[in-house]
Amino acid sequence: MVAGNDDGRAIAAWATRTGVMASVRTPGGPWYSPRRVPGSGRGATEVQVAMTGSGLAAVTWVQDGRIRTSVRPAGRRFLAAAVLSPRSRVAASPRVAFGRGCAPLVAWASEDSRGRSPSAVSAACGRVDGRFARATGVSPQGESASAPAVAGGRTGVIVLWRQDDGATYRVRSATRGPSGPFSPPDTVSPVGTGVVVDPSVDLAVDGTAMAAWSLTRSGEVVAQAATRPVTGGWGPPINLSRPAAQVRGTRMAMDAGGNAIATWSRAGVIQTARRPRGEAWSPARDLSDPGLTAGAPFLAMSGGGAAVITWPASTEGAAVVQGALRPVGGEFTTAATISSARRPGIAPQAAIGNDGIAPVAWQWTDPADDPLIAPSGVMGATGLAGSEAPGPATVVDLRARPARVRPGQAIRITFGLSSPSRVRITARRAPRGPVSGGISLSGADGANQVVLSGGLGGASLGRGRWVITATPRGGTPRSLSLVVV
Repeated sequence: MVAGNDDGRAIAAWATRTGVMASVRTPGGPWYSPRRVPGSGRGATEVQVAMTGSGLAAVTWVQDGRIRTSVRPAGRRFLAAAVLSPRSRVAASPRVAFGRGCAPLVAWASEDSRGRSPSAVSAACGRVDGRFARATGVSPQGESASAPAVAGGRTGVIVLWRQDDGATYRVRSATRGPSGPFSPPDTVSPVGTGVVVDPSVDLAVDGTAMAAWSLTRSGEVVAQAATRPVTGGWGPPINLSRPAAQVRGTRMAMDAGGNAIATWSRAGVIQTARRPRGEAWSPARDLSDPGLTAGAPFLAMSGGGAAVITWPASTEGAAVVQGALRPVGGEFTTAATISSARRPGIAPQAAIGNDGIAPVAWQWTDPADDPLIAPSGVMGATGLAGSEAPGPATVVDLRARPARVRPGQAIRITFGLSSPSRVRITARRAPRGPVSGGISLSGADGANQVVLSGGLGGASLGRGRWVITATPRGGTPRSLSLVVV
């Protein structure tokens, strides 16, 4: 749901009742007003995003049992969505990443709609123009494959998945260089009777790969990791955690130098371990408050080594989002709560740049509404644990839809704010007429919307050209031109 790059740009995407919405954040700025991703509609689920260092982004999701993906070139609008999976198979669990030769790579699991063959993992490579090559199966036939994970880099891309034949389980992988087909499947973990879940993978700049997963055996669960050097196969798995009744949400990430961080939830406590390049894994360290019950974490790491871990937690019957930051060359901060207990938050994701600023998004529900039909959305927190100095709010991406209207027609004014602020919106005749009317409102950080119905605070927007201005308290005004015809 959130991805970013080293310079601080980020993209968030989420499913609504009418389709997939996406919002972009510029370096050091707020979230821009969200827009619907082309080709998305009712029933869209399982949204995933990825972004490159240049700002090239992709959003992928499931709709009507098929995988759809839209590419957004840097600084431009989303392109028409491509449908990647066939109607004959029901697709799920899409994952997306960028790597040399695949811009982007999308992988997913699917089942025969008639149940005549086991589930399989497929992948498709795309291009900057939004077109994709024909999907190919990366998992071997005859065994069930699920839970794909993907990563990419300068040496190509890698797909990881869980494979089982009903009695034994293993983690497998397939790689693709800058050109050519995917390699035959490679075994990451030994064949065993223990159940494997939550596989995760990342690639270093030189092509070193690291994978992590949770393994259940004899009623106990442990987080494990394995490394594949630039030349040679996967090494033996290493236990990252001590066994427990519950270990879940294992995540792996590496920086440009090949230094790795892993995280997981063990018995309701977030733990983390790190592995400097060429060294052994450190002992596991508790990161979350043991007095709270933490769910599966999300991990992001910049090329320079800054990292952010976010997770959902339960406190006094309320669901909140928590997180911790690790600056370049430093240690993780104390866990901080970044959502309001008055509006329960779940499924947090984050990105982080080399400056240590972490845009975070999560789903929320309004407890005042019927929980069965409670609205959900994405909220953003730019920076955790006081990592960003406060200042006057900045207005960005001020827009009117439509920009040409008839007298009395409804007009949607949308704008982004860098931080919560009282905002004054005024209207005046162009080019330099006096202010005819205005309204004040409390704006939230991120996206805001005001609907006008032919007037604004006493001003009747008659025929002609108007200037609409949004001014945050103590900040710089931003204006747009509106034509009433």
